[in-house]
Amino acid sequence: MKNYGFKIIRGLFNLQEINLLRSEADRIAQSEKSTCVRHLRRKSQLFEKLSAQHKLLNLFSGKLVPVRSILFDKTPDENWPVAWHQDLTIAVQDKREVPGYSLWSMKEGVVHVQPPVQLLKKMVTVRIHLDDTPDSNGALRVIPKSNAYGKIPAKEIASYINDSEVTCECSAGDVLLMSPLILHASRKSNNPAKRRIIHFEYAPYSSLDSKLSWYENKNSEPPLRLS
Repeated sequence: MKNYGFKIIRGLFNLQEINLLRSEADRIAQSEKSTCVRHLRRKSQLFEKLSAQHKLLNLFSGKLVPVRSILFDKTPDENWPVAWHQDLTIAVQDKREVPGYSLWSMKEGVVHVQPPVQLLKKMVTVRIHLDDTPDSNGALRVIPKSNAYGKIPAKEIASYINDSEVTCECSAGDVLLMSPLILHASRKSNNPAKRRIIHFEYAPYSSLDSKLSWYENKNSEPPLRLS
């Protein structure tokens, strides 16, 4: 993944596992009345345990822990395109004036901030596909190696979009690993169907400035690893 900024792991989860995750995802989406549910781990013991399983943690090197979780879906009624961008913000408990942390914002009552690029370079995003996601159903598109350029100013992003674009078509049970710094986007689905994705972000637990705390990890100790 380091060379290209992304990697697809085929068939990591079997149908029985996927059906269990689908049922839980649908339960939470119904409860929250939303197809985009943030801080998923705090709303489901199943997804909390999933995020700490060796099956996922063994996909990348280093002692990383889950720090953010989101459920995404696209349906005929909620079918939107996503423009080219990088994932530059993290969720923290409180706003503290810390050098290198900027562009503070609030999303659904939670404090978000852009951390130093050195932290983002250490992070890994894991996207678990609960449904088949071909190009016609809003599969993620990426620009390989664009993560190597660090934070790209919004006005310059267009200059990085070129013929190297890759569409990450995935089947249910596949997992996509990616750097939060890789340029990525998705089109509006031409043939809209369920496109449920569990999105986990991982980081070295001690990488955050000591004055700040990850929003989803309120304990002083990092989450336990589960088999």
